[in-house]
Amino acid sequence: MLESLQPEIAGRELTLIVADNDCDPVVETLVSEFPREAGQRFIYLPVSERGLSPNRNALVDAAMREAPDWRRLIMMDDDGYVSEGWLATLLACADTYEPHLVGGPVEGLLPPDAGLLARNSIFASRRGAATGPTKLLRTAQNLLISRRLLDLVESPLFRNAYKASGGEDYDLFRRVQAAGGEMVWCEEALVYEPPAEQLRPATVLKRYYTTGIYMSKIDQSYDGTGATWRLAVKGSVGALARLALSLPKLRKDPIAKNLLTIAHYSGRLVGMAGGHTSRYDKS
Repeated sequence: MLESLQPEIAGRELTLIVADNDCDPVVETLVSEFPREAGQRFIYLPVSERGLSPNRNALVDAAMREAPDWRRLIMMDDDGYVSEGWLATLLACADTYEPHLVGGPVEGLLPPDAGLLARNSIFASRRGAATGPTKLLRTAQNLLISRRLLDLVESPLFRNAYKASGGEDYDLFRRVQAAGGEMVWCEEALVYEPPAEQLRPATVLKRYYTTGIYMSKIDQSYDGTGATWRLAVKGSVGALARLALSLPKLRKDPIAKNLLTIAHYSGRLVGMAGGHTSRYDKS
């Protein structure tokens, strides 16, 4: 990630903060020794509290301390790298629309032996929408946060209720939506992710299932119990019907997509029935 950022940040003044949930001295050394230009600050930030929410909130808090006059905060994950021209494209999109949030796509680079489910999953690509205003964004990987957001929603931006399950980013997007905030999708600001272990069929299905669990709980807090139950039931029935139609024709891609959708809505049903997930609850 840092190496891919070098040509993007060349000639720009900025503060780059690396939050490390492992508190690893190797990472601290990497950040301290990484090349930088005049006007560029690289800061290592150990975060002992486990979970995505504490890590992301620690980044926001550090930005307020280290660069109190910041105008835009761009949040990345460490398991990816940016495409050529990514930063200029993302900033130009923010200049054009001046929204509270700008999100960009993440494209997974699949190994040659990637299975059918992986090729049809969100890991393969989070692309496809035209650049412009959108109701919801897809991930906090490749996310630009405007300073205006701090006047729209309360801090912390990422709620600790979802630090173990995931969904802290989806909850933020729902909060911004409920507050009447503006979100923009920037299709051309692309980030790549290399192949990862989560591409095994069982792991892909589990990811869709656990995502359904936390999304149902988040949606319930914004849309109410009745509407969220209806969505879970309608989605499950629709996916099962589409799967039944695709099976006789042996259309592999539609079958895979519908299996993933069934896993997701099964998770939604379980979530509404009181089930929980702790995807990121690691000792």
